[in-house]
Amino acid sequence: MNNYRRGVAMVIVMWVVLVLSLLISGFAFTMHVETQLESFNRKQLKAEMIARSGVEVAKMMLIRDLTSPKDGSFDSPNQAWATNETLYVNHPLGDGILNVKVTDEESKMPVNKITSQQWHRLLDKLGVDPADADVIADSVADWIDADDLHLLNGAESDYYESLSPPYRAKNALIDRVEELLLVRGVTPELVYGQPATEEEQAAPGLIELVTATSSGKINVNTAPAIVLQAALGLDDVQTEAVVNHRLGSDGELGTEDDQPYKSLEEFYALVGNISDEVRTQLADMLTVQSTYFTIRATGEVGGVKHTITAVVRRGDDKQIRTVTWREVRGG
Repeated sequence: MNNYRRGVAMVIVMWVVLVLSLLISGFAFTMHVETQLESFNRKQLKAEMIARSGVEVAKMMLIRDLTSPKDGSFDSPNQAWATNETLYVNHPLGDGILNVKVTDEESKMPVNKITSQQWHRLLDKLGVDPADADVIADSVADWIDADDLHLLNGAESDYYESLSPPYRAKNALIDRVEELLLVRGVTPELVYGQPATEEEQAAPGLIELVTATSSGKINVNTAPAIVLQAALGLDDVQTEAVVNHRLGSDGELGTEDDQPYKSLEEFYALVGNISDEVRTQLADMLTVQSTYFTIRATGEVGGVKHTITAVVRRGDDKQIRTVTWREVRGG
């Protein structure tokens, strides 16, 4: 009987030890998870603060450029607001790393002002079939105009309401370039571009070439060749001359020997064969100094990232005003 009682007691003790072990293991696991979460939250907060600091650094550089006696009257990729290895690239800040990229929104074509002829030239450069280009150009015009009368190859609400899911034409200005995805004929590949393959080079997308947030002018110092050709109808010889002049002797953009256009007169002189009437028309389309910029700042701490993308407007009063603000957390 005594042996039986000892056996029962031993079994009970073993069960108690097992239960306690499970409780302790569960508690330890919970504490480990909470510690990991707390660590992640601390890193996330630090990464966010670093990204916010990056936005402020970029704003500071934009203001400094505007007040510079040497560079204050024009904007180009070789200035410190655009090219700043010291502050923008893998810059140590606190416990983390800061990376900043500033893009001139006026290096792109203003999407709400692009004419049918300009759309056709741009889409042709992107390899779009002429028939599809007709549809896209007219459909964008119909999307923006205030009426429900569609152009020859366009589309209004009657077309979009036949889709699944149905929706109506906006009949107002485009607020974001991604909105073009709602327009008849526009594909994700056209908007976002396509990566390089073994057979073909990478193709840019409309999101890199047009903007919904700008003064409506194009900066001839920052606009890529495809934008200058589409907007102005420059031929290959004129475009090469314009671009090569900007690059300087080393053939690279964003270096000390760049030769930016300090006035539109310098640009006209290089392009050549421009009448006074055309110059007057171009004055409303072109500029050498920009107003809107996109700042993309990423803070990283221990593998945890936080990215802020802000579109800002730089005024003549030397103030920077935020137009849009978007934050993305990453692992």
